[in-house]
This record gives sequence, structure tokens and C-alpha cells, in this order.
Amino acid sequence: MFIKKRLERNVFTGLPFTIFIIIFLILLGTFIGITNSIVNSLPIVKLDNNFSYYLYHLRIPFLAQVFYVITYFADQITISIIGAIVLLYLYFKKELAYLYALILIFLGTEISAYLIKVFINRGRPIADIAYYIEKSGSFPSGHSAIAIAFYGFVTYYLIHHISGRNVRHIILFVGILLIVLIGFSRLYLDVHFLSDVLGGFLMGGLWLVVGIIFRERHFYNASLPKGKN
Repeated sequence: MFIKKRLERNVFTGLPFTIFIIIFLILLGTFIGITNSIVNSLPIVKLDNNFSYYLYHLRIPFLAQVFYVITYFADQITISIIGAIVLLYLYFKKELAYLYALILIFLGTEISAYLIKVFINRGRPIADIAYYIEKSGSFPSGHSAIAIAFYGFVTYYLIHHISGRNVRHIILFVGILLIVLIGFSRLYLDVHFLSDVLGGFLMGGLWLVVGIIFRERHFYNASLPKGKN
């Protein structure tokens, strides 16, 4: 009976919720594994250092300037401005489920990133190769985390509000590309290690899934007759 309920397609607490939980647990487990490896594994630290030096030797001034601009798409000020605009838009459109989900994603990502940075207190790549100096802890990458959490949710929103398969595919591609470029910018500018960016993506991905679950739960509840949710 329990398994049958988990596979029901017409209620959120059935198959949709089961799929979301599986995705969430996979992301969570991977994130915890990487975090543990960073704290305890010398091979990961060696790989991070080697990758940083490799990108440093490939860096050219023009691309460094390009990625310096790209990295600011996930800067706190930029995200705060764009985020405020999106929140106001959702408020005036009365799409409160999206609004609350985005607030949850913002708070969860920012608080998690801050606490983990403080807890792990990992140093940044050495100043000699960094394009500019960052003073906060290195793990996880806050830019990468908020990039996948915020821009991922915006992409999710647009896909659900724009008709046309080709247009939705373009939006999905642009959203993924922007997220990947922001993460890579942190590496190319040598302000983060590879595992910092991967950890940021995983952590932001966790909160993105939580936000989507919140929104989808509301959608299924609203679509069912009273007493059926």
C-alpha cells in the first residue's frame, strides 16, 4: 500500500513527490560527500590546486575581463537588485506560490552558504594567482550556489509561462549556460577551487529543488477538489 501510494501520478504526495525526494537526497548525499572529502582528503586538495594553476596559465587578459563581468551576474548587489525586481513582479502578478518559493530559496541558499563557509573556514587560492582578492571563506562558492538557485528558479518559472517548445528549449539552454559560465568564471579568475564551485552548485541545487517542491505542492493542492490533497 505504501509503495502504491508513492507511485500515484495524480497526487503530489505520490510519484511527483517521490521523484523530488530522490533528486534531493542524491544532491544532498553528493554535497555531504564532497564536503567531507574537502575537509579530510589530501587528493582533493591537490587536484584543486593543480586545476587552479592550470587555469592560471591559460588566462588571457581579454577573457579575464569577460569572465569578470559574467561573475558579477551572481554578485550580492546584482542578485539583490534582480531578485527584488522578480519578487515585486511576482507580488503584483499575485503568483504567491512562486514568490514564497523564491524567498525560501534566497534565504536557504544565503544562510547555508554563510554557515558552511564559517564552519569549514577554507582558505582561498593563493593571492599570487587570484584575479582579485576575496576575503570570505572559499567553500562553498556563494556565487555558484545562488546562480543555480536563483537563475535556475527563474528558468523554471519562464518555462512554465511561455508557450512553444522551441522557445522553452532556448530558455532552458540560456539558463543552464549562464549558470555554468558563472561557476566557471569563479575558476577562471582563481577566486575559488574546483570543489568550491561544485559544492556551491550542489548546495544551490538542493535549495532549488526545495523551492520547486514547495511550488509544485501548492500547484497540486490548488488543482484538486477540497479534501483531496
